[in-house]
Order: sequence, then structure tokens, then C-alpha cells
Amino acid sequence: MSFLSSRLPIIPAYVLVGAIVGVLVIHPLNLVVVWWELARFSETAPRLIEFLNARLWFALLPRHWDVAVAYTLVGAIVGLAFGVFTRNYLRASEAYKSLREEQIALVPQLIAQGETDRVEFKSSLRWDVQENRINRGLEKVIAKTIAGFFNAKGGHLIVGVDDDGKPLGLAKDLATLRSPDHDAFERTVNDIVSKNLGGDLCPYIHTVFSMVGGEDVAMIIIRPAPRAVYLEEGKLSIFYVRSGNSTRQLDVREALNYANTRWS
Repeated sequence: MSFLSSRLPIIPAYVLVGAIVGVLVIHPLNLVVVWWELARFSETAPRLIEFLNARLWFALLPRHWDVAVAYTLVGAIVGLAFGVFTRNYLRASEAYKSLREEQIALVPQLIAQGETDRVEFKSSLRWDVQENRINRGLEKVIAKTIAGFFNAKGGHLIVGVDDDGKPLGLAKDLATLRSPDHDAFERTVNDIVSKNLGGDLCPYIHTVFSMVGGEDVAMIIIRPAPRAVYLEEGKLSIFYVRSGNSTRQLDVREALNYANTRWS
């Protein structure tokens, strides 16, 4: 297929291959089914090879070309369907790749601009830089920041950068994971969101990675949530919202008023 599609537009290539498959594959397979049904009820049925040989040559006679045309059309229609699907898939993949490259290129720019109402820096995901050890309590801090962005207009949480915008890298965080790679890091972020805020919100975040100043950093892109998001802290459900360059906790009255305005 790659040989054909390199010389033909993708849909005509799939239609052509589908037409060939219709005649050379679908037609013989259908004849096998017909022969099997015949052999079940007739002791005088010919052998499969003889049956196929006779029927396939029979289809080549001019007066029976309608059979070949029918299977050609069936194959072409199937090929057309696969061609449309493949074309759309490739277009979507290219668009996603282009968007991801733009997001990766955006990381250094956002770091240079500093923290804002849409950008927050965190030194690490779970590694305590001050105490030089794992501190899972930091995951709550990450969840709090993400909740604030969810409840506001969305934003970007950049991990591996200190408050002054100096890249620290992800090496310490990655070393705490079962698989010290980007995929495991992204899964951990999704786990934090799922456990603390709700699994239904995971589709509203995704993570990209970029090299900045020779260090590997992660940017968690958060879209606005479709509902009010609360962070469970003990027996309390806390409502956070991004305000300026910080995340603020709202009391019950403020949270209700904000939610009525935000999701009404």
C-alpha cells in the first residue's frame, strides 16, 4: 500500500487495491462458502479445487462479466471506506503532531515570561528539593494547583522549574518512578488527578516535555473543567481557583457564588 500511495492520492490507491481484492480475494472466499454449503448436502459435490477452477473461469466469460464487476465494486467500496478512514487518521495525526510541536516550543517562552494567572512553576512532582527525599505530600500541592486551573480558565503547570524560572530538570522525579521515563511521569500526573480530583477530568489535561537550559522539564496543559472541581483534604472538600499568579481557596459562600457564575 505504501508503494501505491507514494504515487497515487491515498483514496484512489485504496479504491484500486480494494477492487483487486474484491476480484481476487472476496470472490474466491464467497465461492468457498458456497462450495461448503453444497458439500454438506450433496455427496456428488465436486472437490473444492475443481469447483473454484470452474467457477472462476466461468466468471471470465464475457456474458458473465457482471459477476466480476459486482465483486470489483464491492471491493472498491470497501477500499474507499478504508481510504477515507486512513486519510482522516493521517490528517488528524499530522495536526496533533504539529500542535504538540507548537506546545513544546511554547515552554521556554512561558518560563521566560514568569508566573501569571495562566502559568505556574513547580520544582518537582514528588521529590522534596529541600529535604532531598520523596515527599508524596507534594502531590497534593500539584493537585491543588491543577484544581485551581480547572476551576478558572485553564492554564499551564510547568514542573522542573523553580519559582524564579530556573530549570532544575526532572531527573529526581523520574528516578522515583518504576519506569524512569516520560510515559511513567505522565501516568503519575494522571493518577494524581484521578485520585484527588476525579478520573473524569483526566481527558482535560495532557503533558508535553521540553529541554530548557539543558534540563528536561514537563508542562501540564490544563483545560477548563466542565464542572466544579474540589480537592479532598481529610473529610473536607476544598474549592480552589486560580487568582493572579497564585491559587486561592474559596469559602463555601464564595465557592457557591463562583460555581453558579462559572457553570451556569
